[in-house]
Amino acid sequence: MSAANRSVIDILREHRLDGCERALGAYIARQRWGGARGRTIAATRIVDAAVISDRSPVLLHTLTAVTFTDGGTTRYALPLGVRPVGDPLTERVPEFMIPWPEAPDPVALYDAVGDSAYIEWLLDAIRDQRVLESSNATLRFSCPDPQALGTGSLSSVRHLRVEQSNTSMEVGDAIFLKHLRRVETGPSQEVEMSDALQAAGFTHLARMLGRVLWESGDEPPSPLVLVQRFLHNSTEGWALALTSLRDLYANAESVGPGDPAERRALVDDQDAAFLAESMRLGKVIAEMHLALAAGAPGTDMAPAPLTEASLNAWANSMTRELDQLLARDEPSLDPVRDVRKAVVHRFDQLRGLSPGGLLTRIHGDLHLGQLLRIDTGWVILDFEGEPDRTPAERRELSSPLRDVAAMLRSFDYAAAAAIVERTPPDSAEADLLHGYGEAWADANRDAFWSAYLETIGSEPVLPGPGPSLVLRRAFEAQKAVYEIGYELGHRPSWVPIPLRFLLRGVNS
Repeated sequence: MSAANRSVIDILREHRLDGCERALGAYIARQRWGGARGRTIAATRIVDAAVISDRSPVLLHTLTAVTFTDGGTTRYALPLGVRPVGDPLTERVPEFMIPWPEAPDPVALYDAVGDSAYIEWLLDAIRDQRVLESSNATLRFSCPDPQALGTGSLSSVRHLRVEQSNTSMEVGDAIFLKHLRRVETGPSQEVEMSDALQAAGFTHLARMLGRVLWESGDEPPSPLVLVQRFLHNSTEGWALALTSLRDLYANAESVGPGDPAERRALVDDQDAAFLAESMRLGKVIAEMHLALAAGAPGTDMAPAPLTEASLNAWANSMTRELDQLLARDEPSLDPVRDVRKAVVHRFDQLRGLSPGGLLTRIHGDLHLGQLLRIDTGWVILDFEGEPDRTPAERRELSSPLRDVAAMLRSFDYAAAAAIVERTPPDSAEADLLHGYGEAWADANRDAFWSAYLETIGSEPVLPGPGPSLVLRRAFEAQKAVYEIGYELGHRPSWVPIPLRFLLRGVNS
């Protein structure tokens, strides 16, 4: 059914949902994808709506705007469902229920992303390439190959129970569906990157089967839903790394502390180093960067030369971010204060570097959790970029070495996280394992970096060997500074992970 020429108020009133906005705001504030942690909601308003189904279950598309007391406003794609109280769905997916004590009638109000009826409607609409007019916009469904979307069984929906800025699910045995939540102004990094890489012949990403775009006025289209081919027999890179580390740490406990050479030998000898996979990853990420460096001239994907001005600007922003962190009244930051001069020196080394190489579009949020290992190799899952950055910031040209630094930090994080899951961080066992974790991380960082450079070869993507290493290390230190701030706000017990790396780096 079409909502064209029908106001949001009329649609809500017709389905006795007027007045539900406060409940929606409270629900959004509890979600990881809401990005509202530590913020207070000032107002919630539904700004766009369309009727999907009038029959039970009632299903509506809504775009809900939340204004926070800090002045920011974020729009969220929040499809709504209404079922009778006591409906079995309320027991199956309690996390998608939206408590609404002020409801005029007893109903079960819920986030329809948790309802397979809504998911099946989405896939039908994408396959049929429908156009749905809403109160203030248009939802446009597209599918390059309807037959590909129609393969496999769609009998089950399994939501992925991970923290992320969207809601993702596996549908049957053929489809991976990502329901984006934040509807942002500006072109989509996810769509642009995926399209550009596929056009360049880069194969290490899941095939795009369909999408839903929200189009309103003069705004660029915003993606709401992306559908990709489900990757069978896949394992997340993070999980593979932790498996390797668990084996290593179990053996390390029986061997004892050892010296650096003995720890590295244990890593190598038991094949727990993950080295072959890290080398494959280095090759894949380099191939991605080479594809991005071939962006068409005159487009937003076109590369630009790395200049002295960029290097100076990065040094300034890195130092500024460090000082913003140290301005916090946090005793745990005292060790960083003690080495501020050494960290700033690492940033200042960018000044006066011989410029060279390119500024390109980059992934922007690369880590082991964004990668899947399948039978034929590694696949990159996600091109949204860091969710806390604006769309414009995610689309800025930068050095590919920023992605490299993020991957290298991920190896270090995996080594430390595997200790955290095994033993208290202040235990004697943790002290023993840190040396082995660092040996594992260093071995895999070296393997990744070597394979990356070998694959880039003589292509003019990076500066010379010396400047590339200086720039990479500065990006790693900047990333560690960011991680310390993030962990202070979200997982204080994890602050020692990036702190240990930063202190080890400036003292080495």
